[in-house]
Amino acid sequence: MMKTNPCLAWMACAAATSAALSAGDPPAAAPAREGLLIVTPKALASGLKAFIPHKEARRPTEVVVLEQALPGWPGLDDAERLKRVIYLAWRDRGIGYVLLVGDADMVPVRYMVLDRATEPAFDYAFYPSDLYYADVAKPDGSFEDWNASKDGFHATYFGEVRGEKNKTDPINFDAIDYRPEIAVGRWPVGTPEEVQAVAAFAAAYEIAAEKGQLDRTAAFVHTAGWVDERARVDSWASRLPAGWTSEKRFYKDGNAAFDTKPPTEEELVGLINGGIGLVLHAGHGNDDSWDGCLNEDSIQKLRPEGRVIMMSAGCSTARFATLPPYEAYSDLSGVSHAGTNSGEIFKEPPPAPNCYAKDSYNRTGLGERLVRRGRAVAYIGCNTGSQPCALTLAEGFVDGIAAAAKDNRTARIGDCWNHAVTYYWEHEKLAEIEPTESWYPASIFFQGMKFMLFGDPTLPVPQ
Repeated sequence: MMKTNPCLAWMACAAATSAALSAGDPPAAAPAREGLLIVTPKALASGLKAFIPHKEARRPTEVVVLEQALPGWPGLDDAERLKRVIYLAWRDRGIGYVLLVGDADMVPVRYMVLDRATEPAFDYAFYPSDLYYADVAKPDGSFEDWNASKDGFHATYFGEVRGEKNKTDPINFDAIDYRPEIAVGRWPVGTPEEVQAVAAFAAAYEIAAEKGQLDRTAAFVHTAGWVDERARVDSWASRLPAGWTSEKRFYKDGNAAFDTKPPTEEELVGLINGGIGLVLHAGHGNDDSWDGCLNEDSIQKLRPEGRVIMMSAGCSTARFATLPPYEAYSDLSGVSHAGTNSGEIFKEPPPAPNCYAKDSYNRTGLGERLVRRGRAVAYIGCNTGSQPCALTLAEGFVDGIAAAAKDNRTARIGDCWNHAVTYYWEHEKLAEIEPTESWYPASIFFQGMKFMLFGDPTLPVPQ
């Protein structure tokens, strides 16, 4: 029988402990944070039957069933209640990794908010952000609710970023800490059969890693038509630890310094099917493709159970859920909205989205499909429009691999991603950024908030 959270009795007593948690009590002493918390709705739990003992043999593992864990906790919605459960697991029980098992319609989604200058939307936009679950604590260890401003409608707006429309407020309007304490990944799955398939793939990958069977080759792909960052992407190869090799597929324009094979579908599919361990992409993207080299048809050409980690700095390749208030959505009260793309005009701040994006609101994209179909063991990408500053995230991921090697640690996907977000905070100077006449400073700030990690965060990068 699948093991469930041994602390369910404590969760059932949430009302008795919520006052202390709401007060933000910091941990008395930080425990070693090697534990894994798996969060699943009851409808998907049966797909984890074989995966749980696999993980328990490797690290302390707890399973939280949403319907059992969330009742009784304070919070605006299930997203906030889930974050409180995660926070206490981190604070008191050594949890350092969280795997969310379920797509946007089954495991709560937190939307962050931007004051995007769009008059029909009353100058607001919402974007999914699983960083909400990773950034659980303030620097003093107390609970980080991502909601410092609670006046009026701001009480329902989390992770609010300003500076595009409003130039006098701080960009970090909700004063979020931003830097993650927990490595969070999500399997965007919707049936027990999908869970079972993705779990089996992840377990097989982990076993292969333990046997030293993973390919330590990284492919750096830069397609044409984007900002020319070939020199920067090219430099990442030198950051990789000893034992790694690299392949480069850069577009050509007569610059002899970047005379590589072309970044075509044939080249990229060939690299992945050849067993390459990591692919990083710079260039245009959309919901369904990396421009010119990977698309829905390409997925059919990739071998099942490919042992590859993939990341794109392009737009929308990790499409995950509807994007209110432009697209149709259901709000916090369950009221449906057509969205501004369909002619709706908001005369006041749009109601915050429901934390479950069900039915037609549950959108999908390339990254989800790659992970669900076992073509990539993990995918990192943006769930909406991305900007070139996202390359700092990709650079930070490579730096995370190097940092782990330097410290003689196992480089795990979630740890490298957390390293990337913190690297981004530091190198883009987010603590100092202020509004200008341009829309771009606000976009720089919330870039890391709209990137998703699809995959088990405890899985190792090839060692």
